[in-house]
Amino acid sequence: MNLQSIPYNNQLKKVKFKDIAFHIVSFEEIPKPYFKDNSHHKSATARHYKSYDTMGFRDLLLDQLSSSLKNKVLKLFIITPKSEGLPYDAFAYLSNKEIVGIQFENKGNFKLWMDLIFEKQYQKLEEYKNNGQFEKQAELNPNPQFMLTLGKGQFSQNWVNSGMLIDIKPYENTGAFLHKEAPKQYNEVKIAKEKQNYLKKYIKTNSDHLDEDHLQKLFVEYIDKKNLKPNAPKNNENIYKDFESLANYKFPQELKTLLTTHNGIENSGFLTAEHIVTEWKNWKEIYDDVNWMLIDLTGNSQPDGRKTVGMYTNPYWVPFYSTGEGNFIAIDYAPGSKGKSGQIIAFGADETKIRFIAENMIDFLQQLTAGNDVLNNGFEK
Repeated sequence: MNLQSIPYNNQLKKVKFKDIAFHIVSFEEIPKPYFKDNSHHKSATARHYKSYDTMGFRDLLLDQLSSSLKNKVLKLFIITPKSEGLPYDAFAYLSNKEIVGIQFENKGNFKLWMDLIFEKQYQKLEEYKNNGQFEKQAELNPNPQFMLTLGKGQFSQNWVNSGMLIDIKPYENTGAFLHKEAPKQYNEVKIAKEKQNYLKKYIKTNSDHLDEDHLQKLFVEYIDKKNLKPNAPKNNENIYKDFESLANYKFPQELKTLLTTHNGIENSGFLTAEHIVTEWKNWKEIYDDVNWMLIDLTGNSQPDGRKTVGMYTNPYWVPFYSTGEGNFIAIDYAPGSKGKSGQIIAFGADETKIRFIAENMIDFLQQLTAGNDVLNNGFEK
């Protein structure tokens, strides 16, 4: 389908609604509204609960539209008609940073889905009309429209041109509206730069020199004292190279030293080299994800004094020990202003505070061997 599109740039802000060329789209293959498959639930009540699969419809619509446009649709706005029989106006944000104006025909299974999705909004509107709300509040529009926003992880409805204090007006200053509401992926370079600029003042990938012989001796003592059974070590050079090609800094020497002694330890949180790199990649994927902006990464994570940085995750933490449920002990190469490169910290799914654990790996092993509750360092006493 060869459609006229609008490039995403600063000129977009000047575009008026009347300037946009809309293209009629009809999907005959859209199925009738169907129920979500709950057969996999353990609960009999849940298995028999019937709810329409609106998320399945969202994914199906986005996939079919992407196929028609020959470009992935990242985000889609659908606005209900101004009057009965008119089409649904829509705006599709494409992965090539262009926007297409679309009109969906007001008929068939597509209309059935729209009526179902906006059912509560229509009911609320009818309630307002019946209780005289529009007479009480003259600033309200008795004939508003509604807008559906679809995208990965997105499914929301809003009132349009309603006259309410918080209002959405896509027909006024349309270009500015489309520019403001663009998907985060359109600004991925800016988002990545914002994260890196925040982190760069903390990054120190050269930690203090550690006595490797002493470190290895301590580790052997720890294994013997705890009567642990390490798996035989193996050559991890390819794994280290893989890490270094992605991280742009050396695989921690402390971990290389420990990994000359083991390849995983039964009944212990120590990870193999492969698991270390896998977990590091998993957390880096979250950090790199455009949907995780800097404010999201820092908004709910607290520093431990000034020793650590309050951030959900970043690529300068190398997890080497699992405490379970997605939580880890890591070597920290982005310490706070009062911290040191190579210090040991705790972070993870349940760690709202990035806890300072130990000064370095030797300190960590000494406390672990002594039976200190080192894993819980940083919690309020």
